[in-house]
Amino acid sequence: MSARGAAAVALAALLAAGAAGPARARTASGLLGDPAGLRSRLERMGLSLQLHYQQLLAWKPRGGVERDGETGHSGSYDLLARVDLEELVGLRELVAFAQVKGQYERHLNRETGAFSDPADDADFDEAVYLDQLWLEQGFAAGRIRLRAGFLELQTSFDRNAYANSEDRQFMNAALDNDPLVPLPNALSAVLVVAPWPWLELAAGVADADNRSRHAGFDTLVDDADSLSGWLEATLRFALPGPRSALPGTLRLGAFRDGRALAPSGSAETERGHLGGYASLDQALWREPGEPAQGVGVFARAARADRDVSTSEWFWSAGLEWTGALPGRDRDALGLGVWQLVASPRLRDARPGAFHRETGVELYARIELAPWLALSPDLQYIVEPGAVPSSGDAVVAQIRVRMSF
Repeated sequence: MSARGAAAVALAALLAAGAAGPARARTASGLLGDPAGLRSRLERMGLSLQLHYQQLLAWKPRGGVERDGETGHSGSYDLLARVDLEELVGLRELVAFAQVKGQYERHLNRETGAFSDPADDADFDEAVYLDQLWLEQGFAAGRIRLRAGFLELQTSFDRNAYANSEDRQFMNAALDNDPLVPLPNALSAVLVVAPWPWLELAAGVADADNRSRHAGFDTLVDDADSLSGWLEATLRFALPGPRSALPGTLRLGAFRDGRALAPSGSAETERGHLGGYASLDQALWREPGEPAQGVGVFARAARADRDVSTSEWFWSAGLEWTGALPGRDRDALGLGVWQLVASPRLRDARPGAFHRETGVELYARIELAPWLALSPDLQYIVEPGAVPSSGDAVVAQIRVRMSF
C-alpha cells in the first residue's frame, strides 16, 4: 500500500471514530455498531453518518496494452453525512448532504487499454477530497425537489436498480453508467417533479468545464454555452406476477454536452452536442414472501454525436439474482454484457481499427457478515479500445467492502 493509501485509510478510521465513538457492539448496519446508543440518538436528531471502505485486487492473465500476467490493486473510502434540517432545526423539507472520499492507485485500468475501465472506482491518487456537498429543498410533500451544490450527477440521471454501483454491483464503468452520457461531479442544480407515483420528471444543469476535484467557481461563470444539461422522464410500472406485482422502471433522457470538443477533421472546438439514452430495470421473479430476493434484468442504450465522440452507440444488458443459494438470502450473482460502437471520428483517426469494443462481466457478492462483503469478479473485453493489436483482455478481480 502506498503512503497516500495508508494515509487515506488512517484518516477514514479517525473520521469514523470521531463520528461513532468507541465500538462496543456490532449492528446490522456496520462494524462499529451503536456504541452507547450514540448513533441512534444522532439519527433521531436528523444526522446520519456512514463510512465504507473498498479494497480491490486484480490480475490480468492476458491481453491489453501491457504484458500478460500483471497484477494491480486499488482502494477507496467514502464518508457520507446526511442532515435532515427539518428534524434538526425545523427547516421544513430541507436536507444537507456531504461526501468525503479518498482513493489510491489506478488498478489495471491503463494496462487494459479499454474505453470501459475494469474498475470504475480506481480513478486517481488522492487521500482526501470533497466528492459531494449540496442542499435539497422539498416542496408539496416531496413531490417537487430542488437540489443544488456540488453534485455527483450519476446519482440523479441514468440510474438503474441492478447496474449503478461500482461498490456493490458491477465493477466495470460501462455497466455502472452509460459511458456516452456525460455525468460529471460539478457545481450543478437538479429539479425533480413527481406529479404521480408512476411518473417523475427531472431537469439538470451543470458546469461542463469543471476539473476533477476542483470546486469549479472559476469556470462556473463562463457563458451559457459551457453548461451541460439533462432532461429525463422516469416511468414506474409493474408486471403481473404469480403472487405479487413485479416492479419495473424505464428512464428516457436527452442531454446537451457543453464541453469544448473538436469535430472530426477540425482543429476548432464546438459546444452543445446532443445525445439521448434509455435505462430499463425489471424484476422477473420474486421469492415468495421475500421481496428483496429474486431475479431482475436491466438494459441500457445511448447515442452520442458521431462527429465529436469516440463512440457513437452504446448498449448493455444483464441480470442480477439475489438469494440464489438456500440460506444465502443476501448474496447476489450478476452477469452483464456491453458494447461500444466506434464513431467515424475514431475510425478516421485509426484506419483499419476494429469498430467495436465488447465486454462481459460476471460477479458474485458474498455477504460474510452484515458489515463485510466479498465479491469475486471476472471480465472479458474484446478488442479493448477498439484496437485489434491490443488483444482480448481478461481481468480477474476481488472486491472487499467494509461498512463501519
